[in-house]
Amino acid sequence: MPPTPLQQRRTHNTLLFQKLLNLRDGASPLTLVLDTLEQRGRPLVSEFVDRAKISKSKIVFISFFTLQKKLYFHPDFFISARGKPLGKLRADILSHLPQSSTSTSIEIIIIIDALNSLASKYPKHLSTFLSSLLLGPHISLLAIYHLDVPLPQASSACSYYPDPLTILTYLATAILRVDRLSSVILRKKARDRSLVEPVFGLEEGREGLLVSSEAKDRKDKEGGVVVEMEIRRRSGRGVREIFILQPVDSSEGSVAQRSNIILLDDHPSYLLPDDITPAASGQQEEIEMTFNLSLTEKQRKDREGVVLPYFDAQKDGGEHGPGEGGRILYEMGAEDREDFDDEEDEI
Repeated sequence: MPPTPLQQRRTHNTLLFQKLLNLRDGASPLTLVLDTLEQRGRPLVSEFVDRAKISKSKIVFISFFTLQKKLYFHPDFFISARGKPLGKLRADILSHLPQSSTSTSIEIIIIIDALNSLASKYPKHLSTFLSSLLLGPHISLLAIYHLDVPLPQASSACSYYPDPLTILTYLATAILRVDRLSSVILRKKARDRSLVEPVFGLEEGREGLLVSSEAKDRKDKEGGVVVEMEIRRRSGRGVREIFILQPVDSSEGSVAQRSNIILLDDHPSYLLPDDITPAASGQQEEIEMTFNLSLTEKQRKDREGVVLPYFDAQKDGGEHGPGEGGRILYEMGAEDREDFDDEEDEI
């Protein structure tokens, strides 16, 4: 049996996401990761790093906030961007990159731990700076943007200029939005019950709250990170799909496989609600009701013997001429005659 169009689309999107994680063959020159305090993008970046190490690609890490000794992997080049002007930072990065696209065939991935500092200091030069780092098809740029970090208010002279997030989403060829799996499941359950979707973290609007108090408990119950993928193809057509990165136990999986990738719609907790009735699983259950809809044999025979009023108007299928078979047998009573108005009848 040939696969259905839905199965083909899901398989194609999964392979496309795998290709994006591998960053091979110029899958996405600029990949933008959008995260929050509720769910950081570190698990997704770790997946990119692990696959880059397997393919023996060079990793250039640009740090605005991350200390080198606190970094969870060892990059080939570590560049501290703290306190550097934009021109000096660009020169330091280009010094670790090949100047000619034909001089090397090694894939290079540039990771920026946070674009918020550049977005706040150099909003007008953001697109020019990022584009200048992509010297060839063998270079891929992976940048993280924290949605929870507020930007300074723009001056009146720059009020017409688009905000940095709009510029980044316009430049990026791939956008990955991360979210916590348990939060997505709770929102889905609320939608199924036609309830207001819950909010977490800063969206709760509680004073002094950065991360929801239930985050730790939910992390123990639901493992994995939800990744909403949006890829812009060369033809201009966008591809969207939602996946789950589930960590693999190191004792069971190899180093080459750190996470298991599945579609969100295939996750058991997302696919089925909590209150599954036995009837949904193939078991029949009688529902307690104050009335009975079934009929006994005697009631069914009595219902068949009932003669409806004016039933004789439908005899012979209307063979007595037009209007005879469907006419209504109605005799006007004395009370009806008092309410009858000849003028209204003429109208």
